[in-house]
Amino acid sequence: MKKTLFFVALMATTLMACNKHTYNAHNVFGEWDLTQMNGQTIELAEGITTPFIGFDQNENRVYGNAGCNSFFGMMVTDSTNVDALRFDNMGSTRMLCANMEMEDGFLAALGQVQAIEYNADQLQLKDANGNTILLFVRK
Repeated sequence: MKKTLFFVALMATTLMACNKHTYNAHNVFGEWDLTQMNGQTIELAEGITTPFIGFDQNENRVYGNAGCNSFFGMMVTDSTNVDALRFDNMGSTRMLCANMEMEDGFLAALGQVQAIEYNADQLQLKDANGNTILLFVRK
């Protein structure tokens, strides 16, 4: 009986350890849809697509769409701080679109990003003070 209980406890511990994921700037991947900016739920005007961000970890590249214009650049991580993330060499297309205010705010917020926090379903990009400035859900 004691051997059985020990085996069950060992298996439960092993399974819990296998379910633990480490989510940090060094292993973010995929595409994420924007849901909130500066604590406000985004409301899309007609004709505006949902802004999104994508991460290509193999090339340390970030890309996406700000609602009308596409953007692209490099993601910079820090080997000593796994939550540190910033974007560098950013660029975007320059089409004139409806509701440029939201798009301009989104692109400006990307320039303020200093850290990341995420899990399988939700991604938060944070400023230097640790405030969530952009909130995304996985596509």
